[in-house]
Amino acid sequence: MTRSTATRRRTIVVSAAAAALLVAAGCTSTASAGGSATPAEIATYAGTQTAFGQSFTYANGLVVEVKKPAVFAPSAYADGVEGEGEPVRVRVNIINGTSGEFVPDTVGVSVVSGGEEAMQILDPGTGVDLTGPAQPLDRSGVVAFDLAFVVLDPQDVTLTLTPSLVGYDPLVFTTA
Repeated sequence: MTRSTATRRRTIVVSAAAAALLVAAGCTSTASAGGSATPAEIATYAGTQTAFGQSFTYANGLVVEVKKPAVFAPSAYADGVEGEGEPVRVRVNIINGTSGEFVPDTVGVSVVSGGEEAMQILDPGTGVDLTGPAQPLDRSGVVAFDLAFVVLDPQDVTLTLTPSLVGYDPLVFTTA
């Protein structure tokens, strides 16, 4: 085998590996299939604004409900309880009505109360984490988990939840 043949083989192997990685990562183009040369867009499902306790179903079938904030007594080992305000807990319920798996630890949440952003509490001893569990939900799977925050006014809470980093518009729950 000559040096140029070995170089060509390495180039082909590296090119094939790079192409496989791009395909696996979803970085494909529809140009070779007669489509445009732009990457395929990821569908984004519209969110809405609703009241705590009301469920919302995204167009792909994912159902999200957040219960009304309730008084929360953090353990002595809780993190994020510093500062002014009252600790509250919310229960998040998710039903996976999509055609694939949903991983609840992709849920992102922020809370505003009394015009100020609330501090999120981490208290694993009481079952309060920063997001949902890492275990994937199969189709029709159901999960419930608790999140907690220090809020200025428990009667004025706005929680914004995004089910995943991509593909979903925020869902806003309010006490008003």
